[in-house]
Amino acid sequence: MEESLGSKRTMPKATREIRKTVFGFGEGETENIFLKHLRSLYSAGKTHVTIDHAGGKAVTYILAKANRIRSFNSYNHSFILLDSIPTWPSASLDFARKNNFELIGSEPCIEAIFLKILTPAIDLNGSNSQACKRRFCDKHLNGRRLISDSECKRLFLKSRLDSARTQILRLDRVIQIIEGAF
Repeated sequence: MEESLGSKRTMPKATREIRKTVFGFGEGETENIFLKHLRSLYSAGKTHVTIDHAGGKAVTYILAKANRIRSFNSYNHSFILLDSIPTWPSASLDFARKNNFELIGSEPCIEAIFLKILTPAIDLNGSNSQACKRRFCDKHLNGRRLISDSECKRLFLKSRLDSARTQILRLDRVIQIIEGAF
């Protein structure tokens, strides 16, 4: 049977899955490198994750810079990974809440999380940020202050991170967000 000139046969349009978008922001270069490493392992086409960092400084500066950078695009979820201080100022918490940032504190610093990933039985109670940084850098970076991409890949294998995330809730939360569970 022939089709008449006036009728068209249409194929159903392929539907494309829309990926979730995430804005991840780190306090400094170390967080930036680590977050990019986590993105490479866990986003796997499920989420589009943009990573940036503040370069350090005070929590108010970090929040303002994250907000300024994020303002150029729209994201489904935004988080900031930064060092925990005894208490973040209430004005900073209000700013984060008002601007839809999830704050994730690495207590007392990202190097403490690194140490817990690499040595799950380590006791860091009472250790301050400087002690954790020194301990991590001396033991794993030959005394250098900044982790490199290649060292991050070598130290933080996916199998090691998968095991550590069951014990380190903050690590698990960052990975969940990168995976699109927010």
